Amino acid sequence: MRSPRLIMLGALILILICGCSPSVPANTPTLVISSPVGAKSPTTTPEPPAPEIALVRIRLATTSDWTTLSLVAGATWLEHDLISASDEVTTAEIYDNQFVLGQPINRAEDSGSVEMITETLFSLLDSGRPLVFLIERGHIGSTTLDLSLFVEDEWVVVKTINWGDIAGDGTNEFRVEIPPEQLFGEIDFASAPNWQMTDIEPVDPVTGMPQGTDGFAWWNDTIFYEIYVRSFSDSDGDGIGDLNGITQKLDYLNDGDPATTTDLGITGIWLMPIYSSPTVHGYNVTDFKGVNPQYGTLDDLKNLIDAAHQRGIRIILDFMVGQSSNQHPWFINARNPASPYRDWYIWEDDNPGYAGSWGQPVWFEHKGSYFYSTYSEYSPDLNLNNPEVNQEIREAIRFWLEDVGVDGFRLDSAKHVIEEGEIQANSAATHAWWKDFRPFYKEINPQAVTVGEIWEHTSINAEYLQGDEFDLSFEFSLAYEIVKAINEEDADLASEQVELSYSSIPPLQFSTFLTNHDQDRLMDQLGYSTEKNKVAASLLLTAPGVPFLYYGEEVGLQGEGLGNTRRPMQWSGDQFAGFTTGTPWQPLGFDWEYFNAANQIDDPTSMLSHYRSLIQARNQHVALRVGDLSVVITNNDALYSILRISQEETVLVLINLTGEPVMDYRLTMEDSSLAEGNYTPVAILGKGEFAPLLANSSGGFFQYVPIPEVPPYATFILQIQRDVPE
Repeated sequence: MRSPRLIMLGALILILICGCSPSVPANTPTLVISSPVGAKSPTTTPEPPAPEIALVRIRLATTSDWTTLSLVAGATWLEHDLISASDEVTTAEIYDNQFVLGQPINRAEDSGSVEMITETLFSLLDSGRPLVFLIERGHIGSTTLDLSLFVEDEWVVVKTINWGDIAGDGTNEFRVEIPPEQLFGEIDFASAPNWQMTDIEPVDPVTGMPQGTDGFAWWNDTIFYEIYVRSFSDSDGDGIGDLNGITQKLDYLNDGDPATTTDLGITGIWLMPIYSSPTVHGYNVTDFKGVNPQYGTLDDLKNLIDAAHQRGIRIILDFMVGQSSNQHPWFINARNPASPYRDWYIWEDDNPGYAGSWGQPVWFEHKGSYFYSTYSEYSPDLNLNNPEVNQEIREAIRFWLEDVGVDGFRLDSAKHVIEEGEIQANSAATHAWWKDFRPFYKEINPQAVTVGEIWEHTSINAEYLQGDEFDLSFEFSLAYEIVKAINEEDADLASEQVELSYSSIPPLQFSTFLTNHDQDRLMDQLGYSTEKNKVAASLLLTAPGVPFLYYGEEVGLQGEGLGNTRRPMQWSGDQFAGFTTGTPWQPLGFDWEYFNAANQIDDPTSMLSHYRSLIQARNQHVALRVGDLSVVITNNDALYSILRISQEETVLVLINLTGEPVMDYRLTMEDSSLAEGNYTPVAILGKGEFAPLLANSSGGFFQYVPIPEVPPYATFILQIQRDVPE
């Protein structure tokens, strides 16, 4: 199907060829077409050659209160068509040589984002000069410019500019130069970014409930999806997400049919706290065996688990072994010094006076005595040195595993279980408690998984992952370095950290992620760039470890600060984003009309499609799930490359972290488990003609260039197939 704007372009070119002057905006030069080559006129001087024309889709987005885009050199604008603009804009105008985009100042101060999208006809003035754009804006926020060309029935981003620097108050300026060939040259679609899976044969694919491959546990074949129940989907119209709402949306997550590609494809769900609690986040628990009535009933949860299992999805619960709510009956009783529950918490007659591990207050007064809490007076720490407390916690764990049938737990604040005086994190007593806990739950269900929240450096994380405490733990350092690498356009930051995580922790027993409920949304961290978000997804879902996605990440939910990072899921452009038929418990996020699942589900270039393709690739190719890791030297800061080798398959990953095409690179690896010989790369993700690879006797290769040009923000996943002599 052809774009209507391409028809417009063709008509304009036809007018030009016929010698007629097109209708152009004021101040635009009239275009003159030369005679055919070889034709001569005895009375006139040959006219200049026909101008080069390009139809470009421009997306201008900003978090400032105003921004402008001007074309100042190298080409002219002939015609514009405003395709869309955010509802919140105060201005989205096109003048002779300038785009103007604005929003209310108070919305900009809250990091609100607006955008306008146009299709603009360019005429090149001089093929030897770059196109020069000038971006201007106020002294808050950032601006993003995406330029796309229509190639083989889809718009392909060929250039992205992200500008976040602020020189001072008043007007800030940023000049951008773009080589003319990027917009006017021939586009080789074979080498352009393509986010769709190819038809390559799967190797040890995941079908049904993941069981584990090559001796690894089931969780190494699993991709988890973190859900904040209150914000995912509301089934009864009260404005609060619930368990039945999740059940209704399971087919979006995984429809249970490996042959379909319209679902996301995840195989695990982490439910944030579902327990009775006086707080919206749910981490202050008043009943460790009860379901929050706002979310539904215990039967609703069992129904969700059964429906998920039928689709090949396991479910783990958030659990807090070390704290309760100050409204829990245990603590209400413990406030009485004579109560048998007094010793269920940690009390002192006098304030010990020391602060917590990050400088926070930890001792709180109540009627002349002081109780200890890692986080706040609303969540007092349990005394896990008390055998009665331990018994109650274990009974709750047994209840969820045996009676309800959950598949494991994400263990909150796991480094703060038992304090030893002023040693309040990662104490020897904490390690000892987890070592004692592991055989207890493994006896109930040997296949149950525990995922520790250890918000620490890799070396400390590794101490909990030696096979006698947790099965997995979140690798915060890797999440930080992935985001930093993309923002700084330095692939070494990501490759060095993924190698450190892989080499420091027992094979693949760590959880990878990009953001979670305690952090700013990925869209905000990456300057509201959809292409950067795609790159982040590529880094996550090709890396070793067990990946976790945060709900809505795949469609571009936004939010900064704890109050804004758990907003309702954006399902559609309908009222309240399809989250509820009532009034949402919290306002929707910015740009929900654009960044929603319905808008993206059928768009092959969307973030959602990119996530689906990556998840499908990981599910279908064992090397991406459990393959060994070798970091490949690229000799270019823009390029990230790794080699994943399993018993059955070898996969090469190549990702461009920048908005510029990369041609000056060479892939080198000293050694690997590859056998010596010739190999043919075959695309799992991406398109192109790929050069053969020659592995030496050490399994290494030198100055290998699989494809001449790696387009902006492109991801290539290549299966390396051994050539068999005829």
